[in-house]
Amino acid sequence: MTITRRDFLNGTALTIAAGMTPASLLRAAETAAAGYPPALTGLRGNHAGTFTLAHSLAREGATYPGVMAKESYDLVVVGGGIGGLSAAWFYQQKFGAKSRILILDNHDDFGGHAKRNEFTVRGRTLVTYGGSAEMPPSANDNAAVRTLLAGLELAPTSQARPGDDYARRGLGRAVFFDAEHFGRDQWLAGDPFAALIDARNGGTRPALDDLGAFLNAAPLSPADRPALQRLAQGETDYLAGMPADARARYLQTTRYATFLREKAGLGLSALRFLRSRSQDAFALDADGVSVAQAISIGLPAGAGMPAPAIDPRLGKSPASRLWFPDGNATLARALVGRLLPDVASARGPDIVGARLDYSKLDREGNPVRIRLNSTAIAIEPDVRITRVTYGWQGNLQRVEARHVIVAGYDMMVPFILPSLPAPSKAALRACVKAPLVYTKVALDNWRAFDALKTWRIHAPTMAYSDLWLESTAGGRDDPVVLHMLYVPTVPDSGMQPRERFRAGRAFLLGTPFEVLERDIRSQLDRMLVSGGFKSARDIRGITVNRWAHGYSYMPSGLVPDDAGLQAALEQAGRGEGNIRIAGADTAASPSVTSAIEQSSLAVSSLKAPV
Repeated sequence: MTITRRDFLNGTALTIAAGMTPASLLRAAETAAAGYPPALTGLRGNHAGTFTLAHSLAREGATYPGVMAKESYDLVVVGGGIGGLSAAWFYQQKFGAKSRILILDNHDDFGGHAKRNEFTVRGRTLVTYGGSAEMPPSANDNAAVRTLLAGLELAPTSQARPGDDYARRGLGRAVFFDAEHFGRDQWLAGDPFAALIDARNGGTRPALDDLGAFLNAAPLSPADRPALQRLAQGETDYLAGMPADARARYLQTTRYATFLREKAGLGLSALRFLRSRSQDAFALDADGVSVAQAISIGLPAGAGMPAPAIDPRLGKSPASRLWFPDGNATLARALVGRLLPDVASARGPDIVGARLDYSKLDREGNPVRIRLNSTAIAIEPDVRITRVTYGWQGNLQRVEARHVIVAGYDMMVPFILPSLPAPSKAALRACVKAPLVYTKVALDNWRAFDALKTWRIHAPTMAYSDLWLESTAGGRDDPVVLHMLYVPTVPDSGMQPRERFRAGRAFLLGTPFEVLERDIRSQLDRMLVSGGFKSARDIRGITVNRWAHGYSYMPSGLVPDDAGLQAALEQAGRGEGNIRIAGADTAASPSVTSAIEQSSLAVSSLKAPV
């Protein structure tokens, strides 16, 4: 599951069909309504139909005819994720519960990246997260988050880490080396580098007693084993003699892979071994993150370096925690339950187990309506009202609103709101999201993992680089969800992050579910064969949460042009007239905290209509 730089530049990656008429694009974007989307399996996340109209605007320059407005609202929110739903809630707090609000979202489910996945295996419902999952430790310090949680009656409660339960049962970590990159397929129990990272992030001295034996057994070159041992021990200053200001600049502007190769003396096998350790946090491999970013999440860089200090803007980090079994989907569900009380049968923490009635999301007469499968294609400000045009059910619709908050993908804003000032449009177009895939596999049992005495596997150079069993209250014969992380990083390409993200996104959108499913089963069969695993027998369901537009873009010292991006995004967020741009992208952060805070700021800046 890789795409080469040549493939990308030659255009073999997916493009939308040229020559399609606006009417045919509308029909192509139409998605069949589902009674209860969380229970759907197969290809989810950015499922078919979610991006057709957006791509027609951004890639093909399609134009659409004007239509008459049929509805009017106090507020129209473009984007039904955590940011958009929070904006509607904050708007009610400021302007009253009777405010008429329409929320538009291009997916068949609300929540944005905070999607909920459900499986039913042998009569048992397994609940998990399909995207945005964890809260950073700084979430409780944010005033907007505290206000929202209090209003939703949701107390911050951290779930036990998945590994805690399995560790009590004698299961640990493992690393799988594949023959294509290491010369032979090899399973190794333990993962001392993961233990090293955990210890560094916890501020403790790592125990490296098992590292030497692990490295000697691994399919690494003889020269790379002592080089990795020396790096892990942290006693060598690889930048000795470099002045403090030059050292600080080097850490910010040098790729971690370059440092490992040129300063730490790691060869190809060692570089491959460490390649994907940063993917979960940044959706970038060692060649795509700076040394400073690597250090911040606990990766080793020798002596004389700063201590790990995780960037609070990160959405996923070693310090973040899962608060709810379905991740931040609970926040989305709780928000919908408050905005539309008839939809949910429960409130507060009980919302986790409630089944929501999707047929009541867009009911005439309700002050708040959530309209799914609706893609905004034009926002036209006027003196006192703004008109929003969107595609829905194969047709164009237009509504009028006193206020508009855009809480979707910032890069699309210049295409649907072309009247923005040029500097704002340039800043928003720089927000190229990172692609990633959260695949959830419902297993009939976890006997193979128990036989191998592992709950988490790191496969440094395979498509799915990290896999772990989610928490279970049952034994080895009970069903469980397996989480699988895939990030199309375009390794060893030398591309800048935005280039990597575009290439990875093109590859994801061009890969059908059948291919993804085949590769998932193949990788699991290959890695777990010695534990007796057989995908045809043991897998009960697969949900591929494809996020072609995943993590928000974070400015990096590797990209000189990023220096003023955050300030430019802050200016762009002010929008124009009665329109505001909100959401995590505007904060240059994939954190759910940022999405909530930006929505609060957007609402607070709106004035009551006259």
